Amino acid sequence: MTSTETSSPILHGRRGASIRLRDGVVLLAADGVQRRIPVAAIERIDVHGPKGRRLAVVLTGEEPVAYHLRCRSAPAVHEFAQAVQRALPVRDTDEPRPDGAGLVTEEPLERAAPNRVRQLWWALGGVYVLVLVLLVVTGAGVVPVLLWVAAPEAIGGGGFGVHIGWKLVREAWGMRTRGITVEGRLQRSHWYNSVEQYTYAYVDNQGEQRELTTSGGGAERAEITYDPADPGTAQVGRGTTGWLVFGLVLILLLGPLLLAGVWCAVVGVAALGGIER
Repeated sequence: MTSTETSSPILHGRRGASIRLRDGVVLLAADGVQRRIPVAAIERIDVHGPKGRRLAVVLTGEEPVAYHLRCRSAPAVHEFAQAVQRALPVRDTDEPRPDGAGLVTEEPLERAAPNRVRQLWWALGGVYVLVLVLLVVTGAGVVPVLLWVAAPEAIGGGGFGVHIGWKLVREAWGMRTRGITVEGRLQRSHWYNSVEQYTYAYVDNQGEQRELTTSGGGAERAEITYDPADPGTAQVGRGTTGWLVFGLVLILLLGPLLLAGVWCAVVGVAALGGIER
C-alpha cells in the first residue's frame, strides 16, 4: 500500500538560506536568524522570477511583509508553495486578518563550527596552484613542472592504498592477538549492489548488544570474532591471515608510489628554490 502523504519539503537558497514546513510552521533560516512563521500569519505564497525559481511568503496585515528565497530548482519551489498553500487556513474574503509580522518569532542560529578538514584541503590546493604557477612563470623547466603535476596523483593514490593497507593490517592483527569469538544469530538479510548482505546480532564481553553486517554468511548461527579493544571491528569466522596478507601487499605495492609522489613534490619545490639537483 502506498501512502499519499509526502515528506515535509525543504528549499535551499543562496548563502546557506533554507526554508521548510514543519508542523504548521514555516521555518526560514537566513542571515544568521531563524524565523518561525505560523501558517496563520501567511496570507499567500507567490512563485515568480525567471522560470519560477523565486518564492515569496507574504504575511497578513494592512501593510504586508514578504520574505523571499530563490532556489535553483523550479519544481522544488512549486512543490513547496503547494505544500504551504494546502496548510493555510481557509478564510472568508471579509474575515479579519491578524498582523502577520507580530506572529513571527526570531532566534539567532548557532554558527556551525568551521570544517577544519575542508579548510586544510583548500589551503593545500591553494599552495599547489601557487607553486605550479611560479614554476611556469619562473621558467623552471618542463621536467619539474611535469613532476609537480604528477605529484598529487601519486601521493593521493599511494597514500590511499597505504592507509587502507595499514587499516587492514591493524584490524586483522588486533583480532588475531586479542580476538574473542562468540556465536551470532542471523537477524535479517537484504540486497545491496547486487550482493546479499547478512546482519548478525551478538553480545560482547561488556554485555552490549552489537550487530555485524557482512556479505559472508547466511547460516542461522555463525561464529563472530571481534576485537574487545575496538568492538566495532568484527568479522564472521576466525580467519585473519587473508586480510593480514592483503593489507601488507597493498602497503608494499603502493608504498613506492607514495614515495615517488613525495619525491616529485620535492623536486618541484627544489626547482622553485633554485637548488641544483
